[in-house]
Amino acid sequence: MGSDVAGLVNYENVPSTIATIVSSKLATLYELDTVYGTEDLWRLLEINTVDNYNQMVINRAQESG
Repeated sequence: MGSDVAGLVNYENVPSTIATIVSSKLATLYELDTVYGTEDLWRLLEINTVDNYNQMVINRAQESG
């Protein structure tokens, strides 16, 4: 979706998995380094993905009335 918008910038020095969690504010970089493990990262990614998908479904339903 976002890749269709011209002018957006990608994170070049941070893996996309980590960038997704930090930018969505589900965890800080410090927390990912010290508190959470790899399995936690994948769970947070799933939470973020499901939340974003559900929000998209809600938005589309509201747009179509």
